[in-house]
Amino acid sequence: MRYGDADLEESGWRVTAARFISRLTPAPLVNLYVGALMAFSRPDLLGPTLTVWSALAVCLVFMVVVPVLPILWHARRGLIDLDVSRRETRPKFFLFAIASYACAALLYALTACHIMFVLAVAYIFVTLGVLAANSVSKVSVHCAGVSGPGTALVCVFGAPALWVVLLWAVVLWARNTLRQHTFVETIAGLLIGMLVTLPVYVLLNGCGV
Repeated sequence: MRYGDADLEESGWRVTAARFISRLTPAPLVNLYVGALMAFSRPDLLGPTLTVWSALAVCLVFMVVVPVLPILWHARRGLIDLDVSRRETRPKFFLFAIASYACAALLYALTACHIMFVLAVAYIFVTLGVLAANSVSKVSVHCAGVSGPGTALVCVFGAPALWVVLLWAVVLWARNTLRQHTFVETIAGLLIGMLVTLPVYVLLNGCGV
């Protein structure tokens, strides 16, 4: 299995740093980081049924592991790279991820775990937005994957979470440095994540817990 930047001819500290950043910030891992932060920071908002660990287990299974299983299977067979670099191959993986996020949202809804339910719903709509944009452009999933959850953190925790904007800039730089996206594609990813997540939180959460 290989990443999309495996054939990059450039080297040096900038490429090494960009690869390190990219490996730490794929959308599924960001889902885990944000889910864990919300679960551990606000256990009082997990509802009457789920504990911190059970809420995080649902996140781990349906928002982190299951969405990437088809990608890993196809990559192992050499059909795609781990970044799913070819635009035409991406829709089926987006649809599978949406179905998995929907399972998470349903479980959180049934257990009255509102803070995680809204997060899962936001992921559904951000992925739908990226899927729609994919018909005309290879929008950066890395960038959408940090800006969407980052916007969720700002909506839940307010100004103290604004540091995530720095992460957006770092990921944008990394994906451009590795030549996995154009500048426009990375900006599009950031905008989709932010502009889709914000109305979800306004409608379902009043953009604040």
